[in-house]
Amino acid sequence: MAEPSGRSRRSVGWEFRTLRWLVRHPGAVVGPGGLGASVVEFGPWVAGGVVGGLATGTAAWYRAHPDTFDVWAAPVLRAWRRRWVGAFGGRRWVNLMGACGLTSVHHRTGEVLVPRVLRVRSWSPSLDVVRVRLVPGQALRAFSKVVPELASTLKAERVAVEQGRPGEVALIVQWREPFTSVIPAPAMPERSDAVDLRSLCLGEDELGGEWREPLIGTHHLTAGATGAGKNSVVMAKLRAVAPLIRDGVVRPWVCDPKRFEFVALRPILDGRYADTPEDCAELIGRFVDNMERKQKRLQRKGKRSVPVSVDHPVDWLILDEVGFLMAYNSEYASEITNACAVVSSMGRATNDVLDVYVQEPSKDVLPIRDLIPHRVCLRVTSERHPDMVLGDGARERGAIADEIGADQSTAGIGFRVDPRSRTPRRVRAAYTTDRDIAELVEFIKDGPAYGLRAVA
Repeated sequence: MAEPSGRSRRSVGWEFRTLRWLVRHPGAVVGPGGLGASVVEFGPWVAGGVVGGLATGTAAWYRAHPDTFDVWAAPVLRAWRRRWVGAFGGRRWVNLMGACGLTSVHHRTGEVLVPRVLRVRSWSPSLDVVRVRLVPGQALRAFSKVVPELASTLKAERVAVEQGRPGEVALIVQWREPFTSVIPAPAMPERSDAVDLRSLCLGEDELGGEWREPLIGTHHLTAGATGAGKNSVVMAKLRAVAPLIRDGVVRPWVCDPKRFEFVALRPILDGRYADTPEDCAELIGRFVDNMERKQKRLQRKGKRSVPVSVDHPVDWLILDEVGFLMAYNSEYASEITNACAVVSSMGRATNDVLDVYVQEPSKDVLPIRDLIPHRVCLRVTSERHPDMVLGDGARERGAIADEIGADQSTAGIGFRVDPRSRTPRRVRAAYTTDRDIAELVEFIKDGPAYGLRAVA
């Protein structure tokens, strides 16, 4: 005869479930309770006057000082409204989880288990981050599978999912496009010591913060269709490191098959510019030769790496429209591909950086794609491209780069993968005008150190 398991098939009574809910949400008791006690203790007029004064003060703050209100008060009020009145509260949340197949039934008691909302953070009017406690037996992939269904049911533009603490996930809910205006190019730093090569400001992210990327210590791939704004990404990097270019600490090498994207930079490139397949192959060959000389210097000194300086500069190879160089022009494609493979696999220690820009990110067009770790995906034309650029499952987790509108107002908008959570983040690069480029060239040419150092 089997021994009893010690577990009942009955669920907890409703009154105790209610008590448990009140303990988890003390505000539901403290707020009404405090208001009721104030009415009893001080009378309805005094209590009403205090509440009216708070409402009037909040409205006055909203009107008088938008900068501080939008930073401190608005996110709290939005989060409260969306948590308790909007889609993330009460029966609406239960219905959402049930409609998307995210509830489960306890195998003994028959109780319906629903993932629980722990916290809502409303960083901006267009974006919420919702922390959710998973039910037993659930994992991140349960939510990842139904991201389109969640977005459709919530009537949101996009939903992304990331792993939170053990037993939790975070839903990133984008209600509408967070980037409604062009981001102007940020001011260039005046001094080299103000530049952090491991954290360059390229624009903004969907949470309202700065979008920052490293230049050194990695290699870069930016994919995007025609007009997606790839030029904005590289120009933002150039402006961010302008003092170091001026002082000879960073040296750009540019292959420009279009023959007009980077031609304005020729005066500051000191011969490190090419615009035909033959000249690009020759320039990349020179870049590899320069890298090998730097490797031999390190070998003679017995060092594995050296800090960036004028004696050990960053050599930065920018390849625009790399598909034209590696796939569409067969005469030099093999030579260029082999040289870039050498740079991407061996250049990190010598501060040699490969920065590639491409429209079609398939392996046929970009054979060395898997050798480039740092990636950005702007607007693309195929739903397969986000996974090609950002990694398997990126689109499923919210990187819908193929759904970005194909018009000029969306240039520079795309996705990059958060290095910690591996979650796609929506970003927008600052827009660099022709005037900003001319300012960059003049800034570098006017510097005291410009032109004093030749290629190693």
